[in-house]
Amino acid sequence: MAGLGGLKVLLLWAGIIVMAKSPPPPQCSYNVTPIKFGFLIDMIMNSTTGDYTITLNEEGQAKSIYNFNQSRHVIEHLKPCTEYEHSVLFIDGAGKATPCNGTENETMTSGMSKDDIKDVSCMPGYVCYQSDWNISSSLSASNNVPAEPCKTDNKMFCIKPGFDDICTDLTTTFRSDCTASFDVTKSITVDFLNASEITQIAPTELPAQIDTELPPNCTDLTVDYTCQEDGKPSNTKKLSELEPFTDYSCTGQIKENNVTKKNTNAVKFRIDCDITIIYTKQSATNTDKSIELSWITISQNCPGLPDLEKFSYDCSCLSSSHQSPIVPANKERSGGTCQIAGLKPFTDYTCKVQPKYNDMNVHQPTEVKQRTKAGTPEDIHDLTVIVVDHNVIRVKCVYKGSFNGPKVTLRFIARLHNAGVTKELKNKTCDFDFKDLSYLTEYNLEVTAYNGEHESKPKKKDGVTTSYNDKAVIGLLVFLIILTSVALLLVIYKIYILKRRNSK
Repeated sequence: MAGLGGLKVLLLWAGIIVMAKSPPPPQCSYNVTPIKFGFLIDMIMNSTTGDYTITLNEEGQAKSIYNFNQSRHVIEHLKPCTEYEHSVLFIDGAGKATPCNGTENETMTSGMSKDDIKDVSCMPGYVCYQSDWNISSSLSASNNVPAEPCKTDNKMFCIKPGFDDICTDLTTTFRSDCTASFDVTKSITVDFLNASEITQIAPTELPAQIDTELPPNCTDLTVDYTCQEDGKPSNTKKLSELEPFTDYSCTGQIKENNVTKKNTNAVKFRIDCDITIIYTKQSATNTDKSIELSWITISQNCPGLPDLEKFSYDCSCLSSSHQSPIVPANKERSGGTCQIAGLKPFTDYTCKVQPKYNDMNVHQPTEVKQRTKAGTPEDIHDLTVIVVDHNVIRVKCVYKGSFNGPKVTLRFIARLHNAGVTKELKNKTCDFDFKDLSYLTEYNLEVTAYNGEHESKPKKKDGVTTSYNDKAVIGLLVFLIILTSVALLLVIYKIYILKRRNSK
């Protein structure tokens, strides 16, 4: 037992020796003093020298941590008049953290003054302010547009003026909870105008006019447009000089009291005029191979279109078997006329008028149906004439031409002329028999094709002669024979009587 007691005493003394050799825990305490733009952190004189970490916490926000190794440390770019919780840790060489004592756990930053705000430039088209205070939640603009941080400096916050803010004053109010608010006013000139925000309505009619929506509060702004035809950048035109059916790109100069401030975005457009062609006349001409058209032209969005020098028309006609040549029309003040020749007689055609601008088709053609007048039938070429009997002449032909007219029952006419007397026959085919003609008589023959209105050029055969009358000749011979026989009998009888007398 005595040995056990001695061991205890020995261990107790060893513990006392170990405790006597261990270093004392670090001693640190600090004060937080509000200064302009933030806090001054003062470590109290008896604090252990080393590395420190201070944590600031604004209610409802993420914590901010700052590291320092000096007895004094300044933290700036805090929010004005804002309560921050804070705590400091001492970090020893082994990385162990020991809390430091502070006189208070919460401290409020001081207030902000107008002199703490600077008007700066950061982003084009924005109103920007800079401060060593964190003003992210302290400013609000009269146009109710929220501020956004500058992309190159987190101490700058910018407000985008609206379209209606141009040519007005934009007031920004800086608020804090511990001092009165103050306002900073910025004049929003035309330089703040973003050209992409300007509404430009391309024209759809002539004369061309681009409707441009400028900021409503700017009373001295005008827009002067200059246009270029696609592919011809050196050939500029005013709006009043633009032509239809042409692709343009127009850019406006925004002027304030006749001084150019900005250019608008390019407006690309093409004015395609509506075209209505109303026929006032469509008829076949007195000739059988042409059609005459007359019309007036109406355009709702281009009232002066028919008068433009480069505006013209082409005319043509098409049938199931024939295409006419394309002919230019004769322009008139309100429309035009044209005569399409080289057509087939008595043929149904679809004729059209094609509007053109600068020799290019610019609209669907307007069609009208028309039939040419009946013409002269084509000539008869093959004709056969036979005297089938002594006083009968037979006429035949094979016709392969066109009648160039309406269908009629009697399509052929044959005429036989002699001594001013004409015999005429009509038939649906080219097949005639002239009967009971004079014997041994010379006739002149004409045959024509007929379409109910016109006859073809006559096919002639002159010197067609009938034969003698054989029946009359035979009768005469019989009569002469009988007469001769009777006379002979009388002679014989007289001779007989005479002989008889002489014998007596």
